[in-house]
Amino acid sequence: MLRVRLLGELEVEVDTRLVPAPPSRRAWALLGWLALHPGDHPRGTVAARFWPDVLDTSARASLRSAVWTARRLLGGDAAAELLVTTRDRIGLRCATDLEDFDRHLAAGELDAAVALCRGPLLADFDDDWVLEARDRHAERLAAALTQLADQAPTPAAAVEHARRRLALDPLDEAAARDLMERLADAGERAAAFSVYDRLGERLRGQLGIAPAAATREAAARLRVGRAPPA
Repeated sequence: MLRVRLLGELEVEVDTRLVPAPPSRRAWALLGWLALHPGDHPRGTVAARFWPDVLDTSARASLRSAVWTARRLLGGDAAAELLVTTRDRIGLRCATDLEDFDRHLAAGELDAAVALCRGPLLADFDDDWVLEARDRHAERLAAALTQLADQAPTPAAAVEHARRRLALDPLDEAAARDLMERLADAGERAAAFSVYDRLGERLRGQLGIAPAAATREAAARLRVGRAPPA
């Protein structure tokens, strides 16, 4: 059985054997892409995704080389049932933690879903296709963390979920406001102001802007001890 972990750094496991990452980043990324996109795909489409700036014949040759390397990683001849190729198509037969995440979310099992997330999706890659998929997953994770915070049994537990949500994107002002308000609810008003101050420093340092009006208003409400609006 082939299992691929996408939520964090890429991990590939064959029958409980952890596969070491190869020197070839393309072969490793190919396994990640195929795991992220279940099903069989046209060879030309996959080749163009990874080698977009070369002739089709060269891209296909590079794909064949990456497939050969990936097969060796998965176990040689036995890998033919896992990394399935034909003259025209290619696909990976595997289970992934992202599929488990989706299944837990659909069942309303939010704690189980977020527990699977070891870090950003495919944290060891920064290709455009990774960044797009990472952003989509982060949005869904943020929504799950917000629900967990709303359902938390104590203000302190809600704070932990809100902190994790803000960690997904430290420039997310909505997440920062949410954390500030939950810290205030937990009686940690000084910590709430610290969140606001750090947010302001990041926004000015990285984007050259000040916090939005809604964020400044949230901080002002905390200063006078007023509850946030419903």
